Amino acid sequence: MTDIYGVTGMPLAGKTTVAEMMKDEDFVVLDMGDVVRTEMQKRNIGTASTGDFVNSMRDEHGMDAIAQLSIPYLEEIIDEKDRIVITGMRGWNEKKRFEKETGEEIEVLGVWASRETRRKRREERQREEDIEGDDFEERDIREIENGVGKLMSLSDYMIKNDGITEEKLREKVKSVVRN
Repeated sequence: MTDIYGVTGMPLAGKTTVAEMMKDEDFVVLDMGDVVRTEMQKRNIGTASTGDFVNSMRDEHGMDAIAQLSIPYLEEIIDEKDRIVITGMRGWNEKKRFEKETGEEIEVLGVWASRETRRKRREERQREEDIEGDDFEERDIREIENGVGKLMSLSDYMIKNDGITEEKLREKVKSVVRN
């Protein structure tokens, strides 16, 4: 049996940080954001067009389009590892696509942080899509329209990643994966 978790949350809530902490608990990480960036590079699409790329993929292939793009990457991992975390899940349809393709139930972990905290993290992080992509509010609205709110609401676990130390966050992550 494979142990698969999906991590969701608004941009800069701490999804990648949580996934990295799960890596310390012997999970292999599949980052859907990395899949999007890789697929955009293959198509020679610039980072500033990330939102347009994602939306066009969903318009063309359905709301689980990014999960569809991620399946080949997941299949490579699942053949060798039995503890996997998929980070960057945006909607219920993606969860269902992964469950259909793997035959495994995926437990969803929602990561929440306030808008103020996320805005500060964006200023500190300065990832290319933060600088060249949609502004903060546009990105939030796009994520909500793509289903993050629904998936967060239906999460199996919720971690508040706001005003806590890294050690406290690590304790919260460990308590989830050891359930």
